[in-house]
Amino acid sequence: MTRMCTKRAFTLVELLVVVAIIGTLIGLLLPAVQSARASARRTQCASNMRQVTLGVIQYADAHRGRFPSRSHNEDDVSRKLHWIEQIAPFVESVDAIRRCPDDPLAELRMRGLPGSGEAGADPDHPDPEERFTPKTSFVVNGFLSFDDTVNQGAINNLNRLSARSKTVMLFEKFSDPTVLSSPQKQLEELRAIHFDHTHSPTWFEWYPSRKDRVLRAISGEIQIDRHGNGTHFAYADGHIEWKAGSEIEGWINTGSNFANPAESTR
Repeated sequence: MTRMCTKRAFTLVELLVVVAIIGTLIGLLLPAVQSARASARRTQCASNMRQVTLGVIQYADAHRGRFPSRSHNEDDVSRKLHWIEQIAPFVESVDAIRRCPDDPLAELRMRGLPGSGEAGADPDHPDPEERFTPKTSFVVNGFLSFDDTVNQGAINNLNRLSARSKTVMLFEKFSDPTVLSSPQKQLEELRAIHFDHTHSPTWFEWYPSRKDRVLRAISGEIQIDRHGNGTHFAYADGHIEWKAGSEIEGWINTGSNFANPAESTR
């Protein structure tokens, strides 16, 4: 007699079990992948920020310590460019380092609003002095006066800093994602008077009676939670530090203006 051999197939239950196991493994793996990607973006942001900071330092060294100017400096036309444009020769004009990978407005800040015809926003504006020039995800500490007018105790020369390793030079600029949904908001963002510098000398005007207003003033200009629950600070000696948002809130509670070079020497 001929023995008939039959092959046993998977049952529906077994197939569902296999699918469930694969789904569980993917679910366990995805957070690790996302965490690794977030860590890579955070590292890239710190690297870009450091290169920009070194560009500012090299600019200052080449100009007897003087920092590049703010974009609205009226005294010298050659120094009306955004400071990120002025340091371009010192960073080989590399656009990629201007942005943080986690900045939702990075592309807007690099491209502006082409074809809009708006002064200060259109890179093809017919008036050369009104043309948009690429900006950055990073913003200057307002205590380091990046123009020729020193006020409110600001310092406009690198050589006048007594503690470079403790003086914050750049922050990560605040970004409101809702800006992307409104052309008018995009225009306002590109024209904002604090686009290239913070108003850090006035952050603590409401301390101690209204600490909530101090926090709003700070978080409205720098992004204190871009990378998880923290952000990067770039110091005047070129190094970068990650600061937790809780640490910044602790400084607010004690009235310590972490942007003030005078505070850093205490």
